[in-house]
Amino acid sequence: MHPAALVGLGGAIGSIARWGVSEAMPPGTGTEVPWATIAVNLLGALLLGALMAASLQTETLIFLGTGLLGGFTTMSTFGFETVRLLQADSNTAAAVYVFLNLLAPLAAWLGWQLSEAFLA
Repeated sequence: MHPAALVGLGGAIGSIARWGVSEAMPPGTGTEVPWATIAVNLLGALLLGALMAASLQTETLIFLGTGLLGGFTTMSTFGFETVRLLQADSNTAAAVYVFLNLLAPLAAWLGWQLSEAFLA
């Protein structure tokens, strides 16, 4: 399958999964921490780290990493929701939200370490 098709198919599945998480964890009034976005960003980073440590075919990495996890995680929503919290004078919620999303590199590292431990 062509790499663009793999990215598109994976992205569609990842975006639908992200929507499902958002439906399961609705944002509330707009002044609370958006837990759904934190969940998808941290889980996506953890899984991407695990994928990068695994010896997978290029096509599989394109489909799962760039496509599925790229569609599942969301920097644009993170940015939008941060601004929305600041505009609502929910500065504490905004600070918590930014801090937790910035743990994504740690989640990616943890995924990498777990993958190496289980695949060794």
